[in-house]
Amino acid sequence: MHSHLRLLRVSAAVIAALAPCVVRGQSEGSSDWNHFGVDFRLGLNLKAKFSNAGVFAGQPASPASGAVDHTYSDGFVRLDSSGDRGGLTWNWGYQNSSQVSGSGTLLFHAASSDGASSAVNDDPRLGLEVNYARDLGRVGSGRWGVKAALGFTDLKIRDTQPLSGNVTLVTDAYPLGGITAPQAPYAGSFSGPGPAIGDDPTRTVSTLAGGALITGSRQLDVWLYDFRFGPYLTLPLVQRLALQVGGGLAVGVADSTFSFAETTSTPAGSGQSIGSGNRTGSMIGFYGEAALAYELMASASIFGGGQFQYLGEFNQNVAGHAAQLDLRHSIYFVAGVQLHF
Repeated sequence: MHSHLRLLRVSAAVIAALAPCVVRGQSEGSSDWNHFGVDFRLGLNLKAKFSNAGVFAGQPASPASGAVDHTYSDGFVRLDSSGDRGGLTWNWGYQNSSQVSGSGTLLFHAASSDGASSAVNDDPRLGLEVNYARDLGRVGSGRWGVKAALGFTDLKIRDTQPLSGNVTLVTDAYPLGGITAPQAPYAGSFSGPGPAIGDDPTRTVSTLAGGALITGSRQLDVWLYDFRFGPYLTLPLVQRLALQVGGGLAVGVADSTFSFAETTSTPAGSGQSIGSGNRTGSMIGFYGEAALAYELMASASIFGGGQFQYLGEFNQNVAGHAAQLDLRHSIYFVAGVQLHF
């Protein structure tokens, strides 16, 4: 019994004496060392593209012919209760005296714009990351293992720059037939009666480059979660300082809200568009990273470095407007602390 107690005391003393050596030995390259890290990330080259901004569809869908309804930005010409007897209708209206032409016609206008595109950066953006690494073996004086990391970045990409787009302008001329147009603004009715004009217009279509002025804002709010997994290598440089490099698979999840509020002004009038929508989607890609780690003590280090991440593109559409988040060339500067156990 006494011999067993003596052996236990001796064993305890040996373990107590060797414990610091064991901890130090781990910091010098143990193959089963665990690491847990937390770091802040500063994201750069996070881009967004907005398309179809200011799309304005004011062109009448009806053909330039009689006995059909036509609606314009500055008036209307429609069938009346007589069925446009004699090719005339009293169901018409116009807004401006300038629409009366000296050639005895009444001019009506409609325009459409194919919209415009813009590209903006959201630099820089601050994010957070947690990671866990496990040493699996040694390479010379260094160590190698696998690492898993989960990051979060809050992106708010807003574009308020004025844009210009091309305009297709439709001008339809209706014969007054010798009558004097009532003072503008004027609106006839279906049942009538009233002054009648010809219902078969002569149409002119022209294109105005940059004829649409688009003002307002477009915004993409994204909670971006990225998961990374891959091998790494730690190489000691000088005492307490080591180089860490790694790379592998990257998976991103974007929880996005796309919103816009725009006014499009054309020679034939203006229109407003407001919309908002949510979408969640995933992306897959790869990453590479490099950092310098300085050992403060056997159980903790501080580190700083950079990451490159490719996640591709995330697309979202709302009411004909499109937003694209470009994550093909994301760069992050990182700084944090790593615990060893």
